Amino acid sequence: MAKYLGRYDDLKLRLMVIERLRLLKDKYSYKQLSNLTGLPESVLCRYVKGSVLPGGETALELWKKLESVESLSSIIRSKIEYTPDGLLNLTKIVYNPYIIKLASQYALMKFSSKKIKKVITAAINGIPLATEIAVNMEKELIVAKDAKEVGIKEFVEASYHPGGSSEMRTLYIPKGCIKHGDEVLIVDDLIRTGRTLNAIVKLVEKNKGRVEGIFALVVVGDKWREHLKIDCPVEVGLKIEEEELAKRRE
Repeated sequence: MAKYLGRYDDLKLRLMVIERLRLLKDKYSYKQLSNLTGLPESVLCRYVKGSVLPGGETALELWKKLESVESLSSIIRSKIEYTPDGLLNLTKIVYNPYIIKLASQYALMKFSSKKIKKVITAAINGIPLATEIAVNMEKELIVAKDAKEVGIKEFVEASYHPGGSSEMRTLYIPKGCIKHGDEVLIVDDLIRTGRTLNAIVKLVEKNKGRVEGIFALVVVGDKWREHLKIDCPVEVGLKIEEEELAKRRE
């Protein structure tokens, strides 16, 4: 992955590793982090204090080790709540600053080789994560909304059937916010049926853009892929199997 990073992105990676070390330092001592990473306590201390930066290759290896210390998937799973009928409640995840920051760094690493130009999500719960990713990638953010904004004359729209209801829903984005050939990353908090996701894909394609990848905090099973009409990289924070939810409904 490091071979795809330019000097600027290489510096961002090194700073991200330090930031993650600082976050972990609130939970682990230097001795514990040393045992977990294999690096001397003195070196970790200098990294955390910012007096020295790890080299590019060292930063990449350290990132992998830190992921094994506290993975994004394990953090998400620990915060998920379930309703009595087995539905997912991601409230403590999508508005948790630490998880959002960590997930955005994860997305940046996974899509570092892609030439992303725009980031798009659907309102409302995907906005915090998509915003953080757009800021980290320094790309424009587009939010698909279920109502037309006042003051905007022309829109591109895509309708879909959300499931569990007889009503159709429609997402809107301002016409021209995605230009011909724009490489777009789709961000979502939860993918279950794939219908909302496919509607966003349609919005991108109607504007002649190209979906370069999809990132979601949580996906349920694989049935949602039946509604996905494109072939592109999909990265997720946590995958939950349908069987797991079915057991909770029993």
